[in-house]
Amino acid sequence: MAMTSRRIIVLVGVPLGALFLYLAGRSLDLATVADTLKRVHVADIIGVVASVYLYLYFKAYRWRYLIQPLTVASTADLLPAVFAGNAGNLIFPHAGEIARAIVANRRLNVPTSALLASIAVERIFDFLMLLLIALVVLLPVGRMSPDMLLASYVIGALAVVILSVAVAFIMWTEGCLRIVQWMLTPFGARVREGILRQLRAGTSGLISIARPELFVPILLLSLLQWLMVIACVAFSIAAVDVSVSIASATSVLVLNVIGLTLPAAPGHVGTVQLAFSVALVPFGVAHADAFAASVIYTFCMIATAIAFGLPSLHKAGMKVRRLLETDDHAGRRP
Repeated sequence: MAMTSRRIIVLVGVPLGALFLYLAGRSLDLATVADTLKRVHVADIIGVVASVYLYLYFKAYRWRYLIQPLTVASTADLLPAVFAGNAGNLIFPHAGEIARAIVANRRLNVPTSALLASIAVERIFDFLMLLLIALVVLLPVGRMSPDMLLASYVIGALAVVILSVAVAFIMWTEGCLRIVQWMLTPFGARVREGILRQLRAGTSGLISIARPELFVPILLLSLLQWLMVIACVAFSIAAVDVSVSIASATSVLVLNVIGLTLPAAPGHVGTVQLAFSVALVPFGVAHADAFAASVIYTFCMIATAIAFGLPSLHKAGMKVRRLLETDDHAGRRP
């Protein structure tokens, strides 16, 4: 019987998150962390929450351009879907984008598969812009350690892989589908045809990468989006009364993104703590302060997701669960 996506998250993501949490917290004075958290600056907490909201707003604004070849939508149309996807990713990491596509489908009547394909294109711009930010910010200040350089290579490689797959599907759709059909041979005909049908429909969501006139607004909004995440990190560090720079916040962001390409625990617990602890060491931040800042970041991310995304996510919940269990159902068919 095939393992469901949900089980993969539980059986792989949770232990991995626990391992990361152990690595981030070993030899840590928890009393010092607790004392630091008692003295947080409320104004900086508000800054974190505001930055999260703006990050999601710019994400929805950019999505308008990514789906422009499919339909015309306003940022207000897309915000509930983006909120739902963000909340879903914190509950079941990497599965929230399904919820985002479902909520958007209900509002826009665009095929879910095409919306998911547009999210794949979104990842290309995410990784490319993050790589550019890392190189521009970290190289001049001499903070590009071997670990950070490796992380940048990983981000660049992910962007190239996703871009190559997307371009291949646009230029050689039928040939790619034949390869997928061959790979799906062990599954039943019904499952195989259903997946191929969704992939064929989803190809329309990749068209934005063939529209050069959309690149400038998409790249600009990608920059604004990542700057808001850097602001989230910076406010989290400042909240524990630690001096913060754009380089230190960018280091945390890069390591966090790399960590989140792996299966993660709900709330990204462990992954975030390790990213803060490892990234801030070269900047002279005390271990306890770095860990405390990561706790603030995690708490604000979860609180914001609950406040903005839970209602929309709840509406999409039943369909999301059915999609997450598709592999399990497929495994039962001859």
